[in-house]
This record gives sequence, structure tokens and C-alpha cells, in this order.
Amino acid sequence: MAFNQEQLEKGAALFFKLLDEQIISASEPLAEKYRSDSEVHNIVNTMAAEAGLKVFATARNVHLISKARGSSFANSYTQMKSKYSGLKRKRYFYLANIIISIFLAEVDKESHVRIRWEEEGVSYHRLSDLVTSTLESWQQRKKEDDSFAEQWSIAVEEVAELWLTEFNEYKLSQVDETIDVTRTRGNRLSFINTALKPLTEQGLIIDQSDELKIIPRPQLYERLDEIYHDQKRYNQFMDLIRETRSKIEQEENNDAQTE
Repeated sequence: MAFNQEQLEKGAALFFKLLDEQIISASEPLAEKYRSDSEVHNIVNTMAAEAGLKVFATARNVHLISKARGSSFANSYTQMKSKYSGLKRKRYFYLANIIISIFLAEVDKESHVRIRWEEEGVSYHRLSDLVTSTLESWQQRKKEDDSFAEQWSIAVEEVAELWLTEFNEYKLSQVDETIDVTRTRGNRLSFINTALKPLTEQGLIIDQSDELKIIPRPQLYERLDEIYHDQKRYNQFMDLIRETRSKIEQEENNDAQTE
């Protein structure tokens, strides 16, 4: 690998900018250098690999992400707990991951549906209902098949008890009877706000908490298309969530026809 001092400086500058921001626009000069200069490209990728990180570029952005294993930048539960006070115990962390997964299953659709989500967003109430129906269905599956929770590595009972019995559906503000999800605790909508903060802080979603709406950004779809769609575990878990939802909808349709 032969590179000059300027290329080394540009590569290092881009790497540390990515380390600070995670996503930068492809139109920025450093990003353009990464795409056009193979030596800068190699320098950045080498620095990232040494840190257990990965860089990838799309037509719109350059992303820096942590590898799932072997990275000093991967978020452990201990790190997440210290950063997000709402994840005070492991079952809160598990529940947050399930909420994120159910949200992704809702928005990770065909292109024309993605555009609708980018325009309209997903409401807090809809996501809350999806989490509730999914966990109730998984509880029932565990009763029918003891191996279900172990097979999918889901702490079904712990997470379901937390969501269904320990969290209220919502709490109204005592001042103007609105729902303040950023300041209240102990209710489902406020925990959705906590669970999605990592996506908000990475610029992957717009959390309009005042309107109780979550809008996926194009950067989220870039991550899904470039990284997660190639991961077997992600695809299997998305299939499980969608299968659960399909089963729930079928049961609801049957009940409606019976009535």
C-alpha cells in the first residue's frame, strides 16, 4: 500500500469525523475523497478494521458501524445502562431491543411502503399496540411449547411481565392533559421513547415525541439494505415477528366473522 502524507491526513480526518458523527453526507469533501481516492479508501477501512469497525458508502452517505463481535466500540449492557437511565436492569435492555425489532419489522418493507413511512411515520400508539399483541402471542406460544423461548433466545416471561403488568399504558400530564413521553416514567409510551433513543442519536429516525410519531430516515434504510439484510439472525427474527403479526390478524378476522 503506497500513499502520501496528504492521503494519510485525509484518511485519518475522515475516520475521526466518522467516529464522532457515525454518518456523513457523500457530498462532503472528505467523503468524496473516500469514494474517489483508493488509497484514502484503504486507509480509512484499515483504521476502522483495527478498531473492530466497518465503513460502507451509499449514494447518499458514508456510514461507520461497529462489528457485532470483537469491537471495543460495541455497546455492552453495562455501557447502555450508564448512558440510558431507563435501561436500569437487563430485562429493560431486552425489552428495548424487542421494541426496536418490532419497529424495524413494521418499516422494513417494499420501497413504495417505505416512502409512506418516511412521510407519515409510525405512531407511538400503533407501536405500543404491536408490542403488546406480539408479547401476548409469544407468551401463549411459550405455554404451548416450552422450547419456544429457548429456541429464539427470548426472555419471554421477564419481558412480557415488565411491559404488560409493570408499565401503565400512558400517563397524562397534570398540567395540560397531554402525554409527555420525555419526562414521565413507568408507562409504555415513555419506554418506547427510551428504547428508540439509540436510533435517534445516530440519526436513523426522527422521534417527534411531541406528536407521538416516529419517522424512519433514509439512513436507516441504508443500514438495513447494506448490513442487516445479509444477516441470518436479523432475517429470522423479522420473519418471526411478521409471522406472529399475521397469526394475530388472522385470529382477529376469524373472531370478527364469528361475531
